[in-house]
Amino acid sequence: MTTHLNPDHSVFDAEGVKVFYNGFLSLVDVHIKIPARKIVAFIGPSGCGKSTLLRCFNRMNDLIPGAKVEGKLLYRNQNIYDSQVNAVKLRRQVGMVFQRPNPFPKSIYENIAYAPRTNGYQG
Repeated sequence: MTTHLNPDHSVFDAEGVKVFYNGFLSLVDVHIKIPARKIVAFIGPSGCGKSTLLRCFNRMNDLIPGAKVEGKLLYRNQNIYDSQVNAVKLRRQVGMVFQRPNPFPKSIYENIAYAPRTNGYQG
């Protein structure tokens, strides 16, 4: 993945993004450009899809059983849902901080051990 930022280009481009959870359509046809070097805020009522969309930006939905993402989501002009994109490497570049704890659907131990294991630590 490219690491430079051109202020004239978008960091993220979502084109027709839809998210399903076990067949339920959660996000419908999202189109948004997030520019480089700008602050962007998602505001809205609880349950309107803000966190669902944010999880798309670093493929956290991949870790949720029954989740499916459709459409095109570009990060620095590369489709992050392309089969050639390594989700772990993407998550190293696109971090997430949520208001509420957002653990992976695993045990507490597996959540804590996830990062060290992913980075090759064997202790």
